[in-house]
Amino acid sequence: MNMLVVGGTAARKPLKSGMKELAVFREKVTEQHRQMGKGGKHHLGLEEPKKLRPPPARTPCQQELDQVLERISTMRLPDERGPLEHLYSLHIPNCNKHGLYNLKQCKMSLNGQRGECWCVNPNTGKLIQGAPTIRGDPECHLFYNEQQEARGAHAQRMQ
Repeated sequence: MNMLVVGGTAARKPLKSGMKELAVFREKVTEQHRQMGKGGKHHLGLEEPKKLRPPPARTPCQQELDQVLERISTMRLPDERGPLEHLYSLHIPNCNKHGLYNLKQCKMSLNGQRGECWCVNPNTGKLIQGAPTIRGDPECHLFYNEQQEARGAHAQRMQ
């Protein structure tokens, strides 16, 4: 924490509005990106070069995350006018370690209030019809059945 000593007592030094939120936000997204295999040692030149081969194909969730990270990286830091309100309007996809969408996707929390959550198809990221959008756990496992999904895909191929 930044502290400023004033008259022998420590006082908190105020951060410019929104800068702390942006830093925390960037850190969280960068960590998720790193966990999915993009980022890490090889970006710093610390890893030995690998044999030349094309990079693995990025999944739709990873591609969407890449686009959001690119937008965040080009955002201007906040100034005296206020926090980065538009940062909260961004949807950051929640991808699992295999690059698929997690069943539950949520907006960011704002002012201590949970963001809305909804259920998506893990392969496409598309909203699951009939599942609720709520501030809390929509219990997506009740609205998505992998076997049902596999049968549907098989039936489409057979037609």
